[in-house]
Amino acid sequence: MPGICKLEFAMGAHGMKFKAGTTEIEGVTCQARLLGVKEGWNISMVNGVAITESYQAESELLKCKKAGYKYVVYFRKDEASIRADNAKAEAERAKRLKAQEEARREQEKQRKIIEEAEGKRAEELAAKKQEYWDRQNAGGVAADVPDQTEEAPAAALAGDAPAAGEADAPPAGEGAEAPAEAAEAAPAEEAAPPAA
Repeated sequence: MPGICKLEFAMGAHGMKFKAGTTEIEGVTCQARLLGVKEGWNISMVNGVAITESYQAESELLKCKKAGYKYVVYFRKDEASIRADNAKAEAERAKRLKAQEEARREQEKQRKIIEEAEGKRAEELAAKKQEYWDRQNAGGVAADVPDQTEEAPAAALAGDAPAAGEADAPPAGEGAEAPAEAAEAAPAEEAAPPAA
């Protein structure tokens, strides 16, 4: 809560001096000074007991000192302390926001660097793949695929011209019948009588 301060004191001298009849602190030494208590603050509660006057504060503080245990004291800060705390909190908030903005800018910068590096790497990889495939395609056509322009005329010539010995040989069916017919025709000519 703004303007309220909770501090834990140990056994021993508390180090606070109060204005008579009030809860305002006018002197600070020992533990109180080490814990950051300021003059002008008001003590509001000691170990759970509400404080309204200086004598009550002294009595409760003495009881806690004699008990030998740690105890909690609540203070109400003065107006100057509250303003100083608010200014300090505002400065810390501005500093924190500035640090967050710088961190965000740095992250954005790093993200852009990473994206650019990844993009460049992807482009280089794509270029290498393309170069590889271009080389494969260029080398593969020359080495693996035969030149069809040279083989086509040779195949055409081979198909049109008969092989050696095929031109003189008659077809399979006709060759066997033709000699038999020639043999029959020859005796018939010999048997016919000569014309007178």
